[in-house]
Amino acid sequence: MPAQRPASSGGSLAPDVAERVEPAVITPAMLEEEEQLEAAGLERERKMLEKARMSWDRESMDIRYRRLQHLLEKSNIYSKFLLTKMEQYNEHHHQLEKILPAPPFLLRYN
Repeated sequence: MPAQRPASSGGSLAPDVAERVEPAVITPAMLEEEEQLEAAGLERERKMLEKARMSWDRESMDIRYRRLQHLLEKSNIYSKFLLTKMEQYNEHHHQLEKILPAPPFLLRYN
């Protein structure tokens, strides 16, 4: 049994506790396991980031495709509108030619 120090000495129990604590032992197996766990964690993180990037790319492509479809639809509608206006103009112009004689400056002299 260890000798007890007198209470009047003013010392603390810390030196006794320090003597009883075993030094930390880190074995090569522990280091190897820690490295493996870290590598596995990094691999999981890499896979997760790759999956997120692929999902982002897919969503980005979907958004761009929908925007393109929208623009093509607007372009098609505008083309039909212009075609209708041109046909109306030609019809109106054709009716005016029937009603009104051609101006003299447009007549050709042979």
